[in-house]
Amino acid sequence: MPHTEQIYKTYTEHPDPVKAVIKGNFPKWLSGGLVRNGPGMFDIGEDKISHWFDGLGLMHRFNFKDGEVTYRSKYLRGDTYERCMKENRIAFTGFGAVHYPDPCKNIFRRFLSYFEMEEPTDNCNVNFLNIGDDYYVCTETRIMRKIDIETLDTKEKVDVSNYVTVQVSTAHPHYGLEDGSTFNMGSQYGKQGSYNIIKVPRPDKGQKDSMEKAEILYKIPATSPRAPSYYHSFGITDNYIVFVEQPLTMNLLRLFTARIRGVGMNTCFDYSSTTPARFHLVNRETAEHISTQYLADSFFVFHHINAYEDNGNVVVDLCAYTDDTIMNSLYMVDLRKSGEEGAKLWRERMPNVYPRRYVLPLNVTEDTPQGENLVKLDYTQATAVLQEDGSVHCIPDDLINNQDVPGYEAPSVNYWKYSGRKYQYAYGLCVHDRSTVMNKLVKLDVRNKKLVGFWHQEDMYPSEPIFIASPDSKAEDDGVIVSAVTSVLPDKPGFLLVVDAKTFTEVARAEVPIDVPWGIHGTYTPPQNKE
Repeated sequence: MPHTEQIYKTYTEHPDPVKAVIKGNFPKWLSGGLVRNGPGMFDIGEDKISHWFDGLGLMHRFNFKDGEVTYRSKYLRGDTYERCMKENRIAFTGFGAVHYPDPCKNIFRRFLSYFEMEEPTDNCNVNFLNIGDDYYVCTETRIMRKIDIETLDTKEKVDVSNYVTVQVSTAHPHYGLEDGSTFNMGSQYGKQGSYNIIKVPRPDKGQKDSMEKAEILYKIPATSPRAPSYYHSFGITDNYIVFVEQPLTMNLLRLFTARIRGVGMNTCFDYSSTTPARFHLVNRETAEHISTQYLADSFFVFHHINAYEDNGNVVVDLCAYTDDTIMNSLYMVDLRKSGEEGAKLWRERMPNVYPRRYVLPLNVTEDTPQGENLVKLDYTQATAVLQEDGSVHCIPDDLINNQDVPGYEAPSVNYWKYSGRKYQYAYGLCVHDRSTVMNKLVKLDVRNKKLVGFWHQEDMYPSEPIFIASPDSKAEDDGVIVSAVTSVLPDKPGFLLVVDAKTFTEVARAEVPIDVPWGIHGTYTPPQNKE
């Protein structure tokens, strides 16, 4: 009988380090930490958070050194959290619900507050961003919070719009492997709506504000400024930023009037199954926007797997959904249904998401022939065909048989050596035996299109896999995968899982006698230089 409703309970924080019990041979060379972020509090006073995206952010960290592991967790002490605790209620507008004015205000003041623009939430419950020596937690607003990456203490609030012109920004940064720059994207709304590529150079020695030199590398014009695309992530290669303008769009009129109408952001999206997805390529050095229109049949994407250049093409691998069903399948009233009732409901609603490859030919000119496949790579069946109107229609190639790996998400690669470069292995989560939650770690060989390893344990739910290279690594998969594992059984502890990335066999686990939340995203943090 499934117990997955336990994943979506409100968690208690544990700010002081708790020593883990090691089982197996924990690698002595593994030093640093795994930090995770995600929704952790869904019950505030008498109020209940309606959508999983809106849970108050809970950070947690497994710290490892000399074969020993400790664990701690802390709620992000942002303005949103403090207001909710003070008022003992949901006191912010999120994805699934609207923030009503403070009942303690007088009637006139409460009425006027409906027409005020609410400050974007600093409930930064999605991911971490690293610039120089500084770490931030972020969500899909323009607000970030700086944190102490060792203690998880909350520090100052940072408004990205004080540095560059954006109203929102993503929680999925990329990093330049050569120069240490940080790249992100944010939207600028209005008549000249655009998707802005943000570049933050590596801070100079002694530079106090790591965001000080942030700049807009390029503004990609929105195809429909009044209905800009929603996006959660983007791709990067050695030379290009890859952006997918997808057919899940935001209705700005509904968005700006949501508070007056008493509804959440979830009512402000439209999905079109007949509108094509558009791929945009922008050169990272010259800021040149490739003029070719790359179009594909409608799909929705949260996460890019990787992208790279090969023989005059940009290859884009991503997790593709057939539509936006996933956005409306994460309401807490459904996720908290217990036993077979909840399992049946989820199986009926479970969206399809699979690893796919698109190939974008770079050298499309007026002499390029129409009606024939421009992709000449011998390892993919993806096609790209020039149309009469000058656009290139791209048809993807499945990276693996969808029956072998159903519901592939939370992808990762050997980032610091293979991000933006030709690669062979991708790691991620998938569904085992039609579970209600992704509960199986997998290793994909994307070159040969096959599953080459998996880890699964009943009633245990691994999180996004993170690759850490071994000190003497030579091959792409020389290293380990670490994943925070949530247990849904009261008598079984959660743990940090360590898997040999090459053989995909369990090496060790570090068990902790407290609840480990599932979360959304995380990152490996190398040992801090205290000099």
